[in-house]
Amino acid sequence: MKLKIITTQKIIEHEIDWVELNTPAGNMVIQQGHAPMIIQLSQGHELLYQISGAAIESILIVQAVAHVTRFEVQILIPMDI
Repeated sequence: MKLKIITTQKIIEHEIDWVELNTPAGNMVIQQGHAPMIIQLSQGHELLYQISGAAIESILIVQAVAHVTRFEVQILIPMDI
């Protein structure tokens, strides 16, 4: 599954096994084949993801929206990280 982190300055892409999204409705783990959705992420929480065959990484979310498809997650961040 592909993760794209899109900011005003750059696009970061990774092949991942999963990503954990913290939302106002609770947190959820997204894996390949997940139902499509667009959801706001909670401020002040970490976005956790595991790069395929590698370590777990994280990004602190100040403001972001996630667009989930069956094969990709795009994180839209309106500032540079």
